[in-house]
Parts: sequence; C-alpha cells; structure tokens
Amino acid sequence: MKLIKKIVGTVIVLSLPLTAEQVPSTKELLHIIEQLKARVAKLEASQKRAQTAQKRMEAELLDLSDYTEATETKVLEDKLKFGFGFKTNLDNFHKNYVDGHRVDSDNIWSTKLMLNMRANLTDTMKFHGRLSMYKYWGSSVVHPYTYYDNMQGRVPADSALYVERAYLDLFFNRDGKIPFALTIGRQPSTDGPSQQFKDNTARKATYSALLYDGASDGAVATWDLSRLLKRPKTYFRLGYAKGFGYTETANDVGNAFVGASNTDLKDTNVVGAFFDTTLPGVRHSLFQVSYSRLFDIIANPLDANSSRNVNIGDMDMLGAMAEVTNLKDWGVDLFAHYGYVLAHPNGKGYLRYGTLLGQKGTHGNKRGFAVWVGGRYGFGEGRRYKLGLEYNHGSRNWVSLTQGSFDVYNKLATRGDAFEGYVMYVLNRYTNFRLGYVDIRYNYTRSGWFVGRSVDVDSTTQPSSELKRLQSIYLKMSVNY
Repeated sequence: MKLIKKIVGTVIVLSLPLTAEQVPSTKELLHIIEQLKARVAKLEASQKRAQTAQKRMEAELLDLSDYTEATETKVLEDKLKFGFGFKTNLDNFHKNYVDGHRVDSDNIWSTKLMLNMRANLTDTMKFHGRLSMYKYWGSSVVHPYTYYDNMQGRVPADSALYVERAYLDLFFNRDGKIPFALTIGRQPSTDGPSQQFKDNTARKATYSALLYDGASDGAVATWDLSRLLKRPKTYFRLGYAKGFGYTETANDVGNAFVGASNTDLKDTNVVGAFFDTTLPGVRHSLFQVSYSRLFDIIANPLDANSSRNVNIGDMDMLGAMAEVTNLKDWGVDLFAHYGYVLAHPNGKGYLRYGTLLGQKGTHGNKRGFAVWVGGRYGFGEGRRYKLGLEYNHGSRNWVSLTQGSFDVYNKLATRGDAFEGYVMYVLNRYTNFRLGYVDIRYNYTRSGWFVGRSVDVDSTTQPSSELKRLQSIYLKMSVNY
C-alpha cells in the first residue's frame, strides 16, 4: 500500500510544474518500477498458489466422493455379493431308432445364464441364491417338463429366470467339538460330484450326481465330525425334501398340484442320510455313502387334477462314491460312483393311452443299479489343456433323481451304456472351451422314468419312436465369475 501511495504521489508531482530540484532522478524512477514489478510478480505468484490450492481441494473432494461411493459399494457388497455363470452350447444330435431310421438335429445352440448371490448376514447365518435362465437360441417355447419343480431352470425353456437355489445356512456350536449347521430352502442339489471336472469348477453341490441332479426344496442338518473323529472334512447329514407337493387352492389355477381335485393323492416326501469324509492318506479327496427313501411317488406330476393320477409306491436309493483331485500333483483327477435302487410298487398305475403305467411295472420289488467312472488329465503350461473320459452303465430297472441334469439327454439315467470323451482349453481362470463327443446305447426302454415296465429295446412295441442309440458332438463355452 505504501508503494502504491508513493507511485501515485510521484505521478501527481510529475504532473505539476516542478523545479529542477523537485524532479525525481532516473535512478529513483527505475527503483520504483523495479519495486512495482516485484510486487506484481508476488501478486501473480500468490494467485497461482491460490489456484493450485483450489485445484488440490477440488481433487481431494473428488477423491472423497469416490471413496464415499466405494465405501457405500463395499458396504452393499459386504451384505450381498454377486457372481455369474454363463454357458453357450452348440450341439449336434444323431438319433437312431429301433426300426432303423435316423434323425439328425444339427446346429442346436443354447445359452444358460446363472446369477449367483451370497450374503454373510451374521457370523452364524449365511444366504446363498441362484437365478437361472436356460433356452435354445431363437426359441421361447416352454417345454412341458419345465413345470416339474426339480427341472425349473435346469432344462431349456424360455428366457424367464427361475430360482434354482435359495437357502440359508445356520451355524451352531462352531467352537465346540461337534459343530452343527442347518440348511433350509431350495437346496444345493444340482451339478454335484463329480460334474465339476467336466465343468472345470470347484465342487458345486453336496450329493453324488449319479443319484441326484435337480432343484429341490427341503432342510438338511449337518454335523461336522472332523474334530471328534480327527479326520478332515468328515460330515454326517440328515435331510428332508419335498419331492412333489399337493397344494389345494383355487380350481382355476392350472399348475401341477395347485387347484388339484384329486384329494386321494399324497405328497412325495424324501428323507436321507449321508456320510462324507476323505480317503486315508489322499489329499483333495472325497468319499461319500448315502441312503434315501422316497415315499408315495406320484405317477404324473403334470396331471394332478386328474382322477387317473395315483401314488405308485416307494423307493430306496443307496449310493457310494469316491473322487480324487490332482492325484499326487500329477494333474490327474479320478472318480467312481455306484448307485442301487429298490422300488416297492403298490400295484397301482396311471392310465395313459389305454396302458396302465405303474412303478417299473405294477407288481413286485424291482432292483436296479448303475456305475459311473471317469477321469481327467491336465497338461501343457499351467495345465491349460485337459483330456477327459467318462463311462456309465445302468441296468434294466435303474432310475435316478437326475431329471434336472444340465445335459438334455440325462446321460446318467441311461439303461444301457454311455461313453463321453472331451478335450478342454482353459482360456483363463474364468473361461474354458470344451469339445466333446457323447455316445449313448440304450439296452432297455424308459430310461429316466419312474413309471412303466422296462423291456429290451429290440422287443418294444413302438420301434419307430424308441431310441436305440444317441450320439452328440458338442462345443461348449463356460464362464464362471
């Protein structure tokens, strides 16, 4: 301020008539100008610092906004985490019938989308869910089997999302000698062991895929016996599921078991016991034995309103399986499954097209068995390439709860022999491509069905519609994130 006053004073003085002694010297004027320049430079520097400070503050505020958004997102993710699975399949089917004619179905594309959800509600309560869409390209025709409860989201239909899984895990006595868990809801009963080798994923379900593959509603109690028995990953489970439920509501509702008028039908209930452990001295292994009982199996769950529909009896299922992942770090995976069923027909049958269809026939206990064995070998850098082979065989009266299998031909329910070979290329940790070949040779009729008497395929009375051999060449892409 003093410098400005001095400059103003100088200008005033210079504007007045002055004597020679009063005129400032050139040296004084230059000094004043230099002071003025220094002051201006200082003001400019101060302005730049202010602008820099403002920009820094704006950046800090932006960072704070990003941090706040990230924090809010993390809080949401801590509550509910999402993931997805995506499968695109190209299938080429070749079907040979008993009468000798052949039908080819080539260039069949399909897509399956799985939206996975997980939430850690508390330290002792967790939620898991999965919504699934599975459809053929260019088609939204809903296959009637979609209405089977255990097949929703598991067989190609329209573009709708179905609830494939939705269950709570409740944990008790976690620090005790025998921890206990209760799993309630739509169970993790799809894509079980040893399907994960072919899908190149971790184990995705509890029960042997030879016996069970499909959505199911129920409750399972699990006791962790690892500490008690001093064996890793040792569990005992008791389970209850509703195979089919009879629900009486308004008569104008057309879904199976809703509005049903046949009040003689009973629910199909399922109970089971399972024991899991590891193989002695073998890392990354699983051994499982199981027993299940199905009560009051219903002949046709799509025709509950009909007075023709009946409960056709009970059935026992026993299973044993073993699998090893990356045996001795050789890149070799091996598995073997065995299933045994004992059906107890009650003599009743479902009348269809003039034929009475009971449980594998209407009278006398029926026994069936199946085996499923296979392996996979990984090689190349990071074991990016994998070769797999599988074989399964089912007897004349073999039947399983695998109607919800991801493969549309339900290979593991075959009454006969099925072979599968594939080569896989792992693109990255999330994505793989699989080129494979399936060859199914049916020895007996009605594979995968509970009802109807099974006969040798060459003795069938419908040779033009009974399959004798099914071949499939496929290419599949899977993404799991």
